[in-house]
Amino acid sequence: MTDSLEPIEVLLVDPAESLGQAERALAAVDDDITISSVATPDAIGDHAPDAVVVSHDPAGDVDGRTQTALVRLRLPDTPVIVVADDPSQTFVSEAFDNGAADVISLPPTATTDDDVSVAVTRRIRSATDTGGEFASHSEQLDSLLEYLPHQVFIKDDRGRIAEASAAAAEEYGLTREQMIGLTDHELFTPEYAHELWQEELEIMETEEPVINRTEHYSDATGRDQWINITKAPRYDSDDEVVGLIGTSVDVTERMRQEKMVNALHAASRDLVSAESREEIAEIVVDIADDISDLPVVQVSLAEEDSVEPVCSQTRTDQPSVFEDQEEWFERAFEAGRSQFIHAPADGSSPAVRTESELDDIEEFGPHIVTIPLGDHGVLGFGATGEPLNEFGVDLADVLAANVETTLSRMTHEEALRARERELARQNERLEEFAGIVSHDIRNPLAVAKGYLPQTDVDEEIRTEISRSLDRMSHLTEELLTLARKGQIVGETAPVSLESAAQTAWQSVSTDDATLEIDVTDDIVDADRERLVELLENLFRNAVEHGSTSPDSQARQDSVEHGSTNSRSQTDDPVEHGSTSNQSATGEPSVTVTVGTTETGWYVEDDGPGIPAEEKARVFDQGFTTDTDGTGFGLYIVQTLVEAHGWSVSVVDTEREAGARFEIDTSEV
Repeated sequence: MTDSLEPIEVLLVDPAESLGQAERALAAVDDDITISSVATPDAIGDHAPDAVVVSHDPAGDVDGRTQTALVRLRLPDTPVIVVADDPSQTFVSEAFDNGAADVISLPPTATTDDDVSVAVTRRIRSATDTGGEFASHSEQLDSLLEYLPHQVFIKDDRGRIAEASAAAAEEYGLTREQMIGLTDHELFTPEYAHELWQEELEIMETEEPVINRTEHYSDATGRDQWINITKAPRYDSDDEVVGLIGTSVDVTERMRQEKMVNALHAASRDLVSAESREEIAEIVVDIADDISDLPVVQVSLAEEDSVEPVCSQTRTDQPSVFEDQEEWFERAFEAGRSQFIHAPADGSSPAVRTESELDDIEEFGPHIVTIPLGDHGVLGFGATGEPLNEFGVDLADVLAANVETTLSRMTHEEALRARERELARQNERLEEFAGIVSHDIRNPLAVAKGYLPQTDVDEEIRTEISRSLDRMSHLTEELLTLARKGQIVGETAPVSLESAAQTAWQSVSTDDATLEIDVTDDIVDADRERLVELLENLFRNAVEHGSTSPDSQARQDSVEHGSTNSRSQTDDPVEHGSTSNQSATGEPSVTVTVGTTETGWYVEDDGPGIPAEEKARVFDQGFTTDTDGTGFGLYIVQTLVEAHGWSVSVVDTEREAGARFEIDTSEV
């Protein structure tokens, strides 16, 4: 400290012995400060210090607010400074309310640091009015106006500029002194100056400030300019409005950038209407032409395992971006990461960074940026003069993201259109097939059945012919079902599994078989008609291969997948709930059970079951071990199951024999 500062005495009141850091700071730089210490405010006694320092140490159960109040009871005219570790805003406010002259928070570092010591000493001397004061108000105001990089103005009640910042004066090519006395009429167009004056009159009359409003105007050269402005009434010592004080910040660059980003997004909407990758590339080039801060662009799209240039802006007498930096296009595509290339003017080897390695775009100054478009290609950008700045790279990133999204959507839509065309071709073939089945097979079958009773043949032969015609009829119906498989499931809704099972059972020739339903109010989300059809095929399979009657004994071990031969048909279906367990011949009949699992439901029978070596093939189209089988029944089951989004499997039963088909509906 200088010799001109008068000596002072500082008393430390330190019940928790936590003011050692403050004491060392005071002693380090000012020999004219005498330091003494007491344990509590009660021990102040005859001390008459120039300042008192108290601590706020919650860990030591010392409250600086209470210490301040106790000291001021004994020394009401002596400034009290509170030293606290990391004080809250609430504490600081309450400490001042209790009479503190200052609140100091010391850093938790070594206390011999000169900067800390000087700061502490200045603050304590400032509290005692013995030095460390700030500059005069006029000096501080002058410093503010000279160095603050914002436009600041102070006006009287007639709109004259009383003071202005150097930044405001520079905006108009003037000095601060030259600004004084001017009005908005000397700085702006008459229309704009009149608007400003009307607004300022209203602010002074209503005393309502204008805060952070963005204004647009044209400068003397006709350029668009934007400023963010705040204005508030100015008062004298009697609280009378005597003018205005305001600030304005030039936000022209920010607004220009926002307009370009908005223009980029608006122009990118044209990409949606593109019908080919080449058209997308042309639109990208047009966008770059219209937006000044976008660098020269090169669109390169994927061709097999590399990228090929498609469309680019041109630069006079210079190669395209791709020709200039083809290697980095390939690297960006292969690595899936942007490449930032700085190409020195002396022709030396370029420096390259990836985005993760790029700390500062402005400092690195890339001339080329290659941005991958996922699997679709690479967008390259090249500077036309100065290296690319951060905003130019940001615009490039936005455009690249829009292009990648458009290309991905186009690829997806092309795949959907191809799939739709293929489905249309399949449906046409299925329609043709269904027509053949419906007309060219059904009609001859009907004729054959009509003439059969008139045929003079042995009764046994007539029966065999009748059975064959019935089998052909059912085969025809199954083939028609398969022809519908492209549209097999319509709208789904909650369906009672028990109700669907009963309906299906009544539609199948079940002989003396028994149905047991082990479900209660179990609901599945399904197309009811197709669910019934699915159950019919499972029931038919179980009944025709679960019987042990003499008529089927010869094929007891065979698996009929969808056969609907008409042996032993009866017009009376077995009612749900029947407990009959024997056929009319006294042979045991099959029991079919419908039940639920944790993930769906099942159909099980107690017949001979399915050989292990055939389980993997039971759903194959046309597979059957029965000479009378069509091989379509279980294939139709699988088709109906998968059309619902479910899965079906053949599993072992808990019985010694039998077949069990489990349908998992949890995959929906």
